[in-house]
Amino acid sequence: MKKQDADRVIKEYIKPMYGFAMNKTRNINDAEELASMIIIQIYDVLIKKDNFIDLNSYVFRIAHNVWTKYLSEKTRVINNVFIDDVNIIENKNIENDIVKKEIIGKLRLEIAFLSSQQRKIVLLHYYKGLKIREIAKELDLSEGTVKWHIYEIKKEMKNSMEVLRTIGNLGINPINFSNIGHLGNPGSRGDTKDFLKKRITQNISYAAYHKSLTINEIAEELGISPIFVEDEVNELEEYGFMNKVKGEKYETNILIEEPSEEKYEELNSLYKKYANILVEKYFLQFFENREIFKKVNIYSPDNDFNFLMWSIIPYSMQKFIFAELQKITFDEVSVIRKDGGNYISTATLDKKINKIDKFNYNCCGDMYRSNSELPILGWQINTVWSKRDFDWRDNIMSDYIGLYHFINGKLEENDVNIDIYRRLIDKGYLFKNESGYKVNVVYLKSKNILNEIIPVPSDDFIKIGQKFDKEVYEIEKIGQPIHMYKTIKYICQNNIAKLKTYVLKNLLDRGLLKEVNFDKEKSISTILFLGE
Repeated sequence: MKKQDADRVIKEYIKPMYGFAMNKTRNINDAEELASMIIIQIYDVLIKKDNFIDLNSYVFRIAHNVWTKYLSEKTRVINNVFIDDVNIIENKNIENDIVKKEIIGKLRLEIAFLSSQQRKIVLLHYYKGLKIREIAKELDLSEGTVKWHIYEIKKEMKNSMEVLRTIGNLGINPINFSNIGHLGNPGSRGDTKDFLKKRITQNISYAAYHKSLTINEIAEELGISPIFVEDEVNELEEYGFMNKVKGEKYETNILIEEPSEEKYEELNSLYKKYANILVEKYFLQFFENREIFKKVNIYSPDNDFNFLMWSIIPYSMQKFIFAELQKITFDEVSVIRKDGGNYISTATLDKKINKIDKFNYNCCGDMYRSNSELPILGWQINTVWSKRDFDWRDNIMSDYIGLYHFINGKLEENDVNIDIYRRLIDKGYLFKNESGYKVNVVYLKSKNILNEIIPVPSDDFIKIGQKFDKEVYEIEKIGQPIHMYKTIKYICQNNIAKLKTYVLKNLLDRGLLKEVNFDKEKSISTILFLGE
C-alpha cells in the first residue's frame, strides 16, 4: 500500500484503537502504550501488504494479536492461560490463521451481496445439500434456470473475491439524527421520527442523501450485510422517504440539515436583521394602539394585555404569507404517504456547534386543531417560553373540546369528567385557585374577528419578503444535493412569516413584552376560536 494511503487509514483508526486499548487496560498510561504498539504494527502491515479482503476485520485482528502478546509480557503467564476471557496463545502462523478466517468471512460477505433468489439457491444447494431438481421444485423454477443461477453464482463469487470491499465512513463513524420532524400532516403511523427510530435507518438515509446508491453500495458504506439494508430501504421507499432512480439506485427524500457554525451565524444574523425590520415597521403599532384589541370581545386571563400579545403577535405573522411569494406549492414537494400522511420529511445531524448566541429560537407550529362536530378551532405554537415539549403529539383536539364545554358551562366537575379536568389543569389551560377555576388561554368567538382587527402589512413587505427569501435560500442550499433544491426553495418562501421567535425575542429585549407569570407559562401562545 502506498504511504499516503497507509497514512489515511492510520488516521481513521487512531481513535478506535485507543478506545480498544482503553477498554482492555482500563488505565490511561497503559492504553496509550498499547495503542501505540497496535498502530505501529498496523502501519507496518499496511506498508508491506497491498490488498485486504476485509480491512476492518484485519485491523482488529492485529489489535487482538498485539493485545495478547502485550498481556503475556505484562503478566508473564504460560501459554493457554485465560485472563479476562482472553486466551493467550503463542502462534507463529497467526497471520496465516487470520487470512483463512478473513477468506471465510469474505465468502459470507459476498453471499450476502447476491440477489435474494441467488442467496436462497446457495442456502439450499451448498448448505442444505439439495439437488438441482429439488431446488427447482422448492423455488418453483425450472431446472435449467437453477443450473444457470449456480453457474452465475460461481462466476460472480470468483470475480467478487478479487474485489476489495472496504467499510465506508458511516461504518466507522455512524451519524445520528436530532430534530427529526415534518412539515404537513402526519399519517396513521406518525411522521419521520417514527420511521427513523433506529440508528441503522438513519444511517441508510444519510448514506444515499448526497449521492444515489444501490443497496449493495449502501451496505458497503455502512459495513453491514445488504440483507439488513434491503428490508429497511424497501420500507423507506414504500413510504416515500427514499426514491428509486436509474440503475437500481436509491436517493433519500428527507431534507437533512448539517449544522455549521458559519451557516448558523450567517442565518442568525439575517433573521435578527429582518425581525427588527418587522418590529420597527409593523409590530410597534400593536403596543401604541392597544385600544383596538379592547374594542372586540377577546378573552385574556386577568385581562392581561401582555399575555394576549404573546398569542396575537405570533398568530398575526400569518399576514406576511403573500401569494406573490408562493412560486412553489406544497403539493409539488410534499409526499403522500401510504398511511395517509402528506408531508415533507426533515432531520438534522446531531452535531454540536459553538454558537455565539446561545438562545433557543426553535419554534413548533403553527399547529391547528379542528373538529367536524363542533364549531371550534385551536391554534398554538411551541417556543422556549411556552414550557411545552417541541412536539405536535401532545397538542390534541380533546383538550380544546374540554375547554369549549367548560366555557359554555357544560363540563360538570364529577367522576365522569375528572380525567378531563386533570388533563386541562396539567396542561395549564385551566388554573385553580381559592376562587375556583380560571380559563388560562386566549379565546374569542371567531378567527374572522381577529383577522379583521389585525393591521394589514403594507405592500413594501412584499419586496422585503422577496429579498429575505432569496438571501435565506442562497445560504440554505449550500452543501445540499441538487434533488432537494426545490424543497429548500419551497421552505424558503414567505420566510419572513416564520420569524416568530425572533420577533418575540426582539420585543422582549425592548421591554415591550414581559415574561409571563408561572401560572401562565404552559398556556402561552395558544388561541381557542369558539365558532367559525
